[in-house]
Amino acid sequence: MRKLIEDAKAKGATELLATEVPKGPGYFFGPTVLGNMTPEMAAMNEEPFGPLALLMPFDTLEQALAEANRLPYGLASYAFTTSTRTAQALSDGIEAGMLTINHMGLGLPEVPFGGVQDSGYGSEGGTEAIEAYLNTKLVTQRG
Repeated sequence: MRKLIEDAKAKGATELLATEVPKGPGYFFGPTVLGNMTPEMAAMNEEPFGPLALLMPFDTLEQALAEANRLPYGLASYAFTTSTRTAQALSDGIEAGMLTINHMGLGLPEVPFGGVQDSGYGSEGGTEAIEAYLNTKLVTQRG
């Protein structure tokens, strides 16, 4: 996490929030928010397995969609908008197994959880999870 943050800051990112690491045993990293991110920064190309939020400005929805689909990963996407037209464009344009718009409700047991491309195939959870355990069989008989 530190390496990703240091790389981003060296390339022009702004640290908007950095919280203290709790004292005591264990390995903790405080939530951090970086602004002014660019595609050249390592954190924009590697998944940071920690509490790191990355903010990158866009002038058009097309630019945002291009960045959302730039890498060969597609697990989860989150979007916030007041426009139903933008919400529909995001729904149509983002290549991910899961997209939530205007809320954070992806990790629920009753909904499917899964990605596309290099983020995996198929889903777990929800009614879709049972399909891997079924053997569908069609039998027809006449007379």
